[in-house]
Amino acid sequence: MFPSLLAANPQLQAITFRLRRLLQIRRVIAVVSDQRLVCCWEDRGQWIWRSGSWPLESIHEGQPLQREAMADLLAELLFDCDVVGAHLELVLPIQGSDWRVLDGVSPELLIDSGDLRAIITDLDWSLDAADSYAVISPCLDQALLIGCPRSLLQAWIDVVEMADLPLRRVDWMLSSAHRGLMLAQQEWPGDIAWVFSDESSYRLVLIRDGIPEVDCCIRLNNDDDLVVELRRRVAAWQALSGSSPSLAWCFCLSVENLMKLDSLMDPDRGETTIDAEALWMPKALLADDEVQGLQMLERLALRGMQEDIY
Repeated sequence: MFPSLLAANPQLQAITFRLRRLLQIRRVIAVVSDQRLVCCWEDRGQWIWRSGSWPLESIHEGQPLQREAMADLLAELLFDCDVVGAHLELVLPIQGSDWRVLDGVSPELLIDSGDLRAIITDLDWSLDAADSYAVISPCLDQALLIGCPRSLLQAWIDVVEMADLPLRRVDWMLSSAHRGLMLAQQEWPGDIAWVFSDESSYRLVLIRDGIPEVDCCIRLNNDDDLVVELRRRVAAWQALSGSSPSLAWCFCLSVENLMKLDSLMDPDRGETTIDAEALWMPKALLADDEVQGLQMLERLALRGMQEDIY
């Protein structure tokens, strides 16, 4: 009789739902891109994911423009999956963020907010020092500074609040995917050339000993020139550093763009590619998601968030 009584009593339903939210706390990682939302959570020892597409023209330069509709999508996606008690960890999109490695700066030394503000003010980066939110995170023996405009962060906080979800943590696609890449390649002794794209350009991040030493944007009139531009920048970096260890390429690109890079890798120099099939992969909840799959950048970001529990 209890299930039928519960179904007939909205007040009892609401009380039961609130109790479940308190008792069934669940960590949910939400990765945001300009096209869609991917939510990932653990259930009975297995990580599961589901995606939802944003309404058209919902995001511009990382900024959510249709907050109410986006909040509805987030809340309904988790409700449909019966994910009650979600504590959200939000990974913000590439657009609108920036990062820098602070040479010779230990994260433990930056405990005073005034020190951090002084560094941001003197830093050569794309964000306005007076209107940016930034955090320091460890990167081996260096410190990694990453941030975004305060208005962008507040807009995403508003989306989560409209979805009536507690926000446990905020991270960025750049930093979380970098962590995921380093976790996946702990045994690789050489350098890594990480290639991905954003709204208007390709990005090449060159990593040595776990530290992103170069991050450059490549804007092309013809995508067929990508191989030449990538090789030119890698050669310049290796010449400047005076060293050229074995290189592993990590491509976070569409299948169409990958086909244009067939001639890029030079196995005679010990170059290789990172095997996407060997990377950690959560299980798709729905058949449609399984067919569509997770993008490489999303997988790396989820991996970087998975074990990095604060």
